[in-house]
Amino acid sequence: MDEGMATAVAGAAGLVGAVFGGGISGWFTKKAADRGAVATAQAARDTGDRTVQAAIEGARRAGFEATRHLELQTQHAQRDWLFQRRVDALVGFMEAYDVFARATPAYYGAIENDTDRGDIRATIGAAQLGVTQAHFRILAFGPEHLRNPSGAVREALEDYTDALSHWDRAEEGRAPARHRLGIRVRDAGAIMAQAHSDFVDEVTAYIGSTEAAGGGTG
Repeated sequence: MDEGMATAVAGAAGLVGAVFGGGISGWFTKKAADRGAVATAQAARDTGDRTVQAAIEGARRAGFEATRHLELQTQHAQRDWLFQRRVDALVGFMEAYDVFARATPAYYGAIENDTDRGDIRATIGAAQLGVTQAHFRILAFGPEHLRNPSGAVREALEDYTDALSHWDRAEEGRAPARHRLGIRVRDAGAIMAQAHSDFVDEVTAYIGSTEAAGGGTG
C-alpha cells in the first residue's frame, strides 16, 4: 500500500471509530439517564406511597382515638346517669319514709283517743305507696347491695301499717283485743325503725364511697 492509500485508510478508520464510539457512548449515556429517571420516578412513587400510607394510618389512629374518647365520654355519661337515677330512688325512698314516720304518731294518738283519722289514713297510704315505688326504682337501678335493705324496710313498714290498721278497726269495747293489738303495733314499729336505721347506714356508706371514687356507680 502506498503512503497515500495508507493515509486514507487510517483517516477512514479514525472517522468510523469516532462515529461508532460516539454512538456507543451516547447510547450508554441515554440508558444511564433512563435508569436514573426510572429510579427517581420509583423513589418518588415509593415516597408518595409511604406518605399516603402514613396519612391513612394517621387518620386511622386519629379516628380510633376519637372513637375511644367518645366511648369513654359515653361511659362516663352513662355512669353519671345511672348514679343520678340511684340517688333519686334512694332520696325518694327516704323522703316517703319520712312522711310515713311523721304521720304515724298522729295516727297512733288518734286511735288511742278514738278521734277522726281519715286524713291521716290518706297521708299514710300515700307515703306507703311512695316507699313502694321508690323501692322498685332501687330494684331497677341498684345499687344491688341496697336492694335487700330497702326491701326489708318496705316489708317492716307494711307490717307496721297492717298492725295499725287492725288496731284501728278493733271495736272500742274489746279492750283485751285492743291492748294486744297495741303491743303488736309497738313491736312492729321497733322492727321497722331498726330496718330503716340499717338502711340509712348502708346508704350513707354508699354515697360516701361513690363520692370518694369520683361518682362511680358501685
